[in-house]
Amino acid sequence: MDLREQKYVCTLAELGNLTRAAERLYISQPALSIYITNLEKNLGTPLFDRSGKKFTLTYAGEQYVKRAEKMLELEREFNEEIEKISRETAGRIRLGISQRRGCFFLPPVIAEYERRWPEIDLVIREGNLTDLGEMFKNGELDMIVLNRIDVKENMDTELLFREEFLAAVPVCHEINEKSEYVPGSRFRKLKPEYLNGEVLILHTAWQSSRKIEDAILRQHGVTPGKVRVIRSMETAVQMAAEGLGITFIREAYAVNFHYRKPVNYYILDIERHKRDVVVAFKKNGELPAYMKGLVEILKEFGQDYLER
Repeated sequence: MDLREQKYVCTLAELGNLTRAAERLYISQPALSIYITNLEKNLGTPLFDRSGKKFTLTYAGEQYVKRAEKMLELEREFNEEIEKISRETAGRIRLGISQRRGCFFLPPVIAEYERRWPEIDLVIREGNLTDLGEMFKNGELDMIVLNRIDVKENMDTELLFREEFLAAVPVCHEINEKSEYVPGSRFRKLKPEYLNGEVLILHTAWQSSRKIEDAILRQHGVTPGKVRVIRSMETAVQMAAEGLGITFIREAYAVNFHYRKPVNYYILDIERHKRDVVVAFKKNGELPAYMKGLVEILKEFGQDYLER
């Protein structure tokens, strides 16, 4: 920003003396005099009354200075902000996350981030994977929390946590008796083949969970006796609790959701059963310090997210 004109007028108004003003501004007295004279000609009205060596503001000059001082204050604020940005102590992060995952995961992350990086504007955008992906593609998001299977070619990632993909079974269902103990795991295990002929509560075709569900059923040759399609994982689990079928849920949701009626959660005996949750950002881009700081905090809270 070049506010030389405003600086010259305000300095002369403050000091009231051409020589002293020129010294402060590091220009020659004749150059300053010519500059002020030409400015007044361009404006069509004098800004100063001259009385010997003393310069006093006219009414027009007072109005000019009143507004010029506001402009100079804005310039100072702008320069301070630019300096902070250049030192990577100020900036903005636009983080995208699904509403379901964000409601439990993000609040402690935001609180800790604002404590460590108080001058960074952390903007949260909630939405479904399709909308968030489009926003990232269009440069409207800097980061997205998503499942690794949904990462695109234009993204680099950092792992936040690994979670199980679980079957939610009614507590009164006979399939519970077929579960197996898994050393070191909080969940028992079920073979996918046991789901054959069962009523399954699956998610909608555009949800990432449905991609996993379809892959499991296809890989293990499972033919459901009946399929119910529900978008809400909460509703699906509540339906399972009522004995209306078996559904699927991510571990992070299972440990954070609380229901009036319980269900039993099981690991499915499938290859690579754990699913990676990552934070994604622009591929081959160097992250500023405050973005690296957010990544580290997301990773710190990732494991705690599963252990609640």
